[in-house]
Amino acid sequence: MTKRKWGLIAVLVAAALAGWGVETATYEDRGYSELRRCLVDEKGAVVDETTDPIAESAELGSLRTLIETNGVTVAVASSAEQAERIVANYRSVGGDLGERLELRGRTVFLWDRPPSPTQRQTLYDCTY
Repeated sequence: MTKRKWGLIAVLVAAALAGWGVETATYEDRGYSELRRCLVDEKGAVVDETTDPIAESAELGSLRTLIETNGVTVAVASSAEQAERIVANYRSVGGDLGERLELRGRTVFLWDRPPSPTQRQTLYDCTY
């Protein structure tokens, strides 16, 4: 290959990496705002601020909502490690919370009672 082709390839690779870097840097913040928007606009849920100090420790945000008569607190962590710490904190206070506590990626759900499959799916639809 000529130097010109190598230069073009290098520019394209650099542009792709820059785009990926921007997407990665902004993805997490959009995750919380998109979750909130989806719950309100698409699912018709009422979303409130949470008063749960464990959930509030999530760097990207937390909220409280009601899905089909089952209350749920949602914490959106900035990393998998932070999400695991939130789960550990819930377990240290509440013991074995069984199906009420769920870690899905960087999102932690704490339900008032064990969720039904449709309740879970409503949140899943809005988290990815």
